[in-house]
Amino acid sequence: MDVEHGDADVWETLRPLCARVMSVPLEAVVPQARLVADLGADSLDITELEAASEDVFGVSLKGADKSGVSTAGDVADLIVRLRAHEAHSPLAR
Repeated sequence: MDVEHGDADVWETLRPLCARVMSVPLEAVVPQARLVADLGADSLDITELEAASEDVFGVSLKGADKSGVSTAGDVADLIVRLRAHEAHSPLAR
């Protein structure tokens, strides 16, 4: 994730959410932090993060293509892409 040029509000909201769900200090949640290897996420944490993201950001990660999503920054990028896709969807109008 390019925090400088990415959707900073998504990152600033996602960061404390990841810290809470994965029970890690906020300082540990950086864009390059790997969810499993660095933050210690297990399958329950990932499921909880998906549900919380749906509530907070209004997008569902459950049906999304998550291939290549391994870091906290990747999750933020995915949320940004899903929000942009939904904003351009004919159903959103």
